[in-house]
Amino acid sequence: MTGTVEGQTPPPPGRSVRLGDGRRLGYIELGGGDGIPVLWCHGGLSSRLDAIPAGPEARALGVRLIAPDRPGVGSSDRLPGRRLLDWPADATGLMDALEIDRFAVVGWSLGGVFAAACAHAVPDRVTGLGLVAACIPRDWGGMTAGLNAMDRLFLRGAESGGGAARLALAGMRLTAAHAPRSFTRAAGRGQSAAARAALADNGGTWFAAAVAEGLRDTRGVLDDYRIMDAPWGFDPSELAVPTRIWQGDEDRLVPPEWGSRLAAAIAGSDLTAIPGEGHFLPFAHFDEILRAAVAAPAGG
Repeated sequence: MTGTVEGQTPPPPGRSVRLGDGRRLGYIELGGGDGIPVLWCHGGLSSRLDAIPAGPEARALGVRLIAPDRPGVGSSDRLPGRRLLDWPADATGLMDALEIDRFAVVGWSLGGVFAAACAHAVPDRVTGLGLVAACIPRDWGGMTAGLNAMDRLFLRGAESGGGAARLALAGMRLTAAHAPRSFTRAAGRGQSAAARAALADNGGTWFAAAVAEGLRDTRGVLDDYRIMDAPWGFDPSELAVPTRIWQGDEDRLVPPEWGSRLAAAIAGSDLTAIPGEGHFLPFAHFDEILRAAVAAPAGG
């Protein structure tokens, strides 16, 4: 199974590269193959397929949007015991295979942590950083207190090795795969009208497909949560690439104040607070997000 759910138009062709240690890293590309490269870091509990709605904007803007799965997620081989700062080597390995030297990186939700890691580890290659409804570091005060009940369950599961968390993830995958429209409608509750409309594209199946694909291996998902529950290994204040932050003030998964905290920590960053927008804001604002990504100074 490759993320296909009942009634879905097939997603973009899946591709993969072999990394230096022999692992397979899966990805999709959207937009133009000769466009400005942007690396998309998918959200938690999701996969490379959550970039699908950005396809039309990427084509219109001349962007080559590259969306990989993290190790153990979707079509990428697992790396047991992986840490946050292992990700930049995987990301640059993919870009090296595609013969791309410099690129912007954008991350949504938990993906923002991985995008920030790239900007920290290879600032000479990252032209700009976009953080969209992104998580803050685990060792910042109040981080776990701001989490919702679902994320707290999965953090406990990552620490203990599974149990109830793995059962919950398996149930979520079954629902996404076999009742995609119901799953998507539930996900859209509390979101803006624009985000709900984006989620409903393609019969409301693309988002369910992204989640079903992302939850193929619950161990890989819990690896993500273990990383979420650990210090980053660097402080956001150390980031030196041009940074844009987007945050909705109606977000119920990431506390809205997290965007302000990141903006205060990252010198020169630009925060866009979007009234009435929830956690799924990128799907209603991909045009704005990609425009900002490709407008980053080439020497940044």
